[in-house]
Amino acid sequence: MEGAITPFDDCSAGSKPAYDGQPNVEVIGPSTNHEFCPTLRGNIFSKVPEGLNYIPEIVINSVDMYSMKSAMKAAIEAVKDIKGIRGISAGNYGGKLGRYKIYLRELF
Repeated sequence: MEGAITPFDDCSAGSKPAYDGQPNVEVIGPSTNHEFCPTLRGNIFSKVPEGLNYIPEIVINSVDMYSMKSAMKAAIEAVKDIKGIRGISAGNYGGKLGRYKIYLRELF
């Protein structure tokens, strides 16, 4: 998509924003969003529904809002009809992962 990249391809367990007390994420990278990590379900408090075995995170960086929205829409359209997809969502974590909120329904 012109003006947008996915610098990490996809991330198997999703990252979470830094919180007070967490080591410097620039050195170690972001930590796993454990509540949404299917392999940890049963060992910790989990928000992963039963029967769901994979929750990928796709990080998109763009040069402007138009490119971001276009890339997000294209990505959703590319996967929405794949058998086994149970949902598509986006998180902003209260602005900790960026100052913009893009509501997926507004893309369509």
